[in-house]
Amino acid sequence: MDNNEELVLKQMTLQSDEVYFIFNSKEARFTYVNQAFEEVTKRKCSELLKNPKLLLRIIFPEDLKYVKNHLKVIQKKKTNTFLSFRILRPDHTERWMRVKVYPIVKGNEIKYLSGVAEDDSARIASIFNMQKVNGWKNSTLEILSHDLRGPIGTVKMLASVIAKKLPDNQEVHKLTELIEDISKRNIELIKNVLKRETLDTAEVEMSKERLDVVWEIKQAMDIYIKSQKAIEKKLEFTYSHEKMFAEVDSMKFLQIVNNLVSNAIKFTPAHGHIKVHLEKLEKTFLVTVEDNGIGIPRSLQPILFKKYTKAGREGLEGEDTVGLGMWIVNLFTEAHGGKIWFESKEKIGSKFYVEFPLGVIED
Repeated sequence: MDNNEELVLKQMTLQSDEVYFIFNSKEARFTYVNQAFEEVTKRKCSELLKNPKLLLRIIFPEDLKYVKNHLKVIQKKKTNTFLSFRILRPDHTERWMRVKVYPIVKGNEIKYLSGVAEDDSARIASIFNMQKVNGWKNSTLEILSHDLRGPIGTVKMLASVIAKKLPDNQEVHKLTELIEDISKRNIELIKNVLKRETLDTAEVEMSKERLDVVWEIKQAMDIYIKSQKAIEKKLEFTYSHEKMFAEVDSMKFLQIVNNLVSNAIKFTPAHGHIKVHLEKLEKTFLVTVEDNGIGIPRSLQPILFKKYTKAGREGLEGEDTVGLGMWIVNLFTEAHGGKIWFESKEKIGSKFYVEFPLGVIED
């Protein structure tokens, strides 16, 4: 590289709103950081160059172990990696950082850690908003379909009763047949909408982010808990930690939770109890969804996670089945590197366990 190219690169980093850095591993100090560091962190570059431990004070306390363990992975594997964590500014405001770290290796030793960091707060905020909308959409769609299918089915049944009461009235028969046909079409439309929504979600590629899974499940559960009175079931969400960060695909993770909860609602009678619990383990976290519903017949248990089988049953209130819900749950769980299993007894209830890796371990 000639002097002109070096000058161009230097000018680029000086003008960039991304933070460029070089860390000397042997001397344990930063040898270069550009001006963008000051804009993002509201601290002086000279402070970091003089005292590299300043970085430890900048990183949000809950994220510090995550960052340290990521650095250990880099030291061990000597490959580039990506980090997502929060920092604290002097005014105590939080910012999300997206950092790519590139180890510069000579022989079998890392000489430098170089990288690029950017303020990722706006994108994370957009993801959170999208998660809220997506969680609301999925649960609302399930509840709405549940609420609509019941009345439409009743209208269809009443039309049939009227026709039987007046067997000789041809005009009434024509009108009741029309009502039954419209009702049947609308029930089928609801079923097709749910099926299309499920298939569309299944086709989306995996995109993992480091997210708070407690917050994620709260979004999925919010509309269900608010609708407890309408669906005549008690719903509860508990968790072992106030915050629990893991690397998940938000849309697919929420779909797993939504499918398990909506299934529990579908097969739990009025005044039943559905409980969702989130537990942080050593290298994984465990989501359990438990109900005191009708349970799963032993004959259907081996085929529960397969597509379009007789395991896809009508709900207790006549809800049609799409035949894809549990297949989607299993598919998305495996895509996360997780595993799913369940316990179920007829007339007693079911309990589903879904275990996911945390990603880079923080504790």
